[in-house]
Amino acid sequence: MGLTYTQYYLDEAAVEAVSAAVQEYLNGLKMERRSVQRIRLTVEELLLNIMEGCGKGTEVSIGLGRQSGRHVLRIRYEGVSCDPTSYAEDTWADDLMRTLGVYPSWSFRGRTNTLSMVIADREKRGMIFHLGIAVLAAVLLGFLGRFAPGGLLKGIDETLLTPLSNAFLGLMTTFSGFLIAFTICSGILGVGDSATLGKIGKQVIVRYVGGSFLICAASVAVCALLLDLRFDAGGSGRISQLSEISAILFAIIPSNPVEPFQTGNTLQIVVISALVGIGILMIGDRGSRLRSLTNEATSLLQYVVTAIAGLIPLFVFTMLLRQIWFGDLKALLSVWKPLMMIGIADLVLTAVFCLWTAFRLHCGPLALLRKALPPFLIGLSTASSMAALTLSMETCETKIGIDRNLVSFAYPLGTVIAKSGTTASFSILACCFAEIYHLEVSFSWLVMTVLTVTLLVIAMPPIPGAGIMAYTVLFTRLGIPMEAMVIVAAAEVLIDFVDTGFNVLLLILRLSSTAGALGKVDRSVLQSAA
Repeated sequence: MGLTYTQYYLDEAAVEAVSAAVQEYLNGLKMERRSVQRIRLTVEELLLNIMEGCGKGTEVSIGLGRQSGRHVLRIRYEGVSCDPTSYAEDTWADDLMRTLGVYPSWSFRGRTNTLSMVIADREKRGMIFHLGIAVLAAVLLGFLGRFAPGGLLKGIDETLLTPLSNAFLGLMTTFSGFLIAFTICSGILGVGDSATLGKIGKQVIVRYVGGSFLICAASVAVCALLLDLRFDAGGSGRISQLSEISAILFAIIPSNPVEPFQTGNTLQIVVISALVGIGILMIGDRGSRLRSLTNEATSLLQYVVTAIAGLIPLFVFTMLLRQIWFGDLKALLSVWKPLMMIGIADLVLTAVFCLWTAFRLHCGPLALLRKALPPFLIGLSTASSMAALTLSMETCETKIGIDRNLVSFAYPLGTVIAKSGTTASFSILACCFAEIYHLEVSFSWLVMTVLTVTLLVIAMPPIPGAGIMAYTVLFTRLGIPMEAMVIVAAAEVLIDFVDTGFNVLLLILRLSSTAGALGKVDRSVLQSAA
């Protein structure tokens, strides 16, 4: 289903008519009332800005519909270059919102201005339905395959199943490096300029990244203690371990700009993209065209990866069928362990952050948790951090008392780089698969896991299929067999619901703690009833 366009000539009545049409469309999606009002107000503001910049009576085409499983609003109008998003006062917040896909991206080609905005994510329940069909079909054909000649099964595998699975993994691998690079780069450019960060901005970023690193390191350390990992005895010496760690750290520095993308070296890709983003940021207005090209390339790659993600059920079908016919089903049945560990880890993280934040803010932990519960439930039930965005920011400001200016950039920023639940899940799954597939690990492998997971979770764009893309990169980097992808692809949809809910909850707690340390909390609001 594509977009359906309607023509309007801008005046006050047309602005009201478009806003009403958008609201009716959103109500049909059964979106939360706060989100509907936020999007409607955004559309009204953009149309008024267009009317101010291009004049009353400007003809606009309003498109509404679905693209790659996401509901999209697109506004097109002819004339001179006119960017209605440039009227915003808070450029930091708006750039971050644009990176997240909840604020319109503007482009100008020829004489056509185009505004695009994602107004609703792909429905997770639809993906669950298609995955269920894929799993049932694979199990049924797997059972029937027991009565087929071995040569026939091998022929089907070599001519159809293996090429299909390899094609999917190849597509994900091909675009993952570029998407990670442009996501990191556009995220840095979303800061606005080199002076915008300031002292508080730098503290927020350091706390977010440092906290994610500690979560990952703690998760890996606990897994190393609890799981039956096969440690490589050859690297047990202290000198050998230091040598391996030193090699990992220096290997982060790329020798040329092409090789990291050829080999899929995620750490080097992050370094390259970060340096390029900082460089464009430092040259200011001279990098405006590069900034625009980066944002457009990021949107294009997100669109491509989202489209590829639609093939996930087919990938699960092929990999699961191969596993049933030729593989070891014990690996499939052992998925209960990482799922249980992820659930426990999320509860432990919640308790730790809740107690620590309550201690920093001098308030009751249960009262604090009660205030953060509604956004958590939205994230848990929708698997969409964007669906919980409005209520989460409102909770931080009106129920916890965090300064509005801090919330406006720190919460969207945290949605990108402080995904606590996802960080724990990636760490646990990597270690559990090392146990399941009897990999030989070393201390340097654990260090590599911590570094890769921390940077990969930060680099993950907020689009459907990003999780599968990230797991593909992670498993390739850590030497985990691609057979593990069938387990992840089937379980990732369920994990995503849990991760998103706890990402929202833990971000509210982490931001509250940061705000308390910076003296940006109104205690009268904090002490009020939930």
